[in-house]
Amino acid sequence: MARQLNIRSDEAYRLAHEIADRRKVPVTEVVLQALQKEVDARQTVDGLNPRQRGDYDRLRAAARRAAGTKKPGVTSDHADLYDERGLPK
Repeated sequence: MARQLNIRSDEAYRLAHEIADRRKVPVTEVVLQALQKEVDARQTVDGLNPRQRGDYDRLRAAARRAAGTKKPGVTSDHADLYDERGLPK
């Protein structure tokens, strides 16, 4: 037997039944579609919501622009910043 979800709200009941009557589908389907739509709007495939995805995309774009300005011979270990004794150049 399927689990139940009880919502004690006259407004939710009225809206769900109104939509179900208009679409000629069961109330359960209306609720499932609304819940799925909310999940889809809040989460993308990689687990980021739209705001997080936008932030991530902007940061990646900034990193690509910065990588394009890298001087030849510069490495991620920053060895180019220090002399053979480990002191700053």
